[in-house]
Amino acid sequence: MAVVRIRPAAELRLAVAAAIAAHSARIGAALPGVEIEHVGSTAIPGALTKGDLDLLVRVPATRFAAAVAALRDLYAVHQPENWTPTYASFVDGDSHDPPVGVQLAVAGSSDDALFAPFRDALIADPALLAQYNALKLSLDGAEYDRYTDAKGAFVERVLAGGAQA
Repeated sequence: MAVVRIRPAAELRLAVAAAIAAHSARIGAALPGVEIEHVGSTAIPGALTKGDLDLLVRVPATRFAAAVAALRDLYAVHQPENWTPTYASFVDGDSHDPPVGVQLAVAGSSDDALFAPFRDALIADPALLAQYNALKLSLDGAEYDRYTDAKGAFVERVLAGGAQA
């Protein structure tokens, strides 16, 4: 099983900027007019990361099925067991520096509310970011499933208003 390695997001700044530009152009060409946001740890100054880039594509409910189809043409399906009627995820199997994940959500849905609010909470609260970084450091070298479970629990507590995650 793969293990997670943690490092400062700042180490990836140039590669992340280039990947954002490339993937935003790729997605925008396939889905004109969609909102694309940089989310995840590489979007948070001072955050630690496992080294990947996460992009959130936001669409109206009426465009969700077409957006799923378009993104399937561009990326590999990722974690279909987590998909909902308002959320789907994809990965670029060819991107490694950094690996790229694309999250698709219906704008205004409960799935959409998981991404930017968490990012923004960490940006706004240095103490919360320090807790998040400490959690990530404690999981350096952990198996991927353990990492995602612990990180997911932290995200849920933060979004539920539990600042002391």
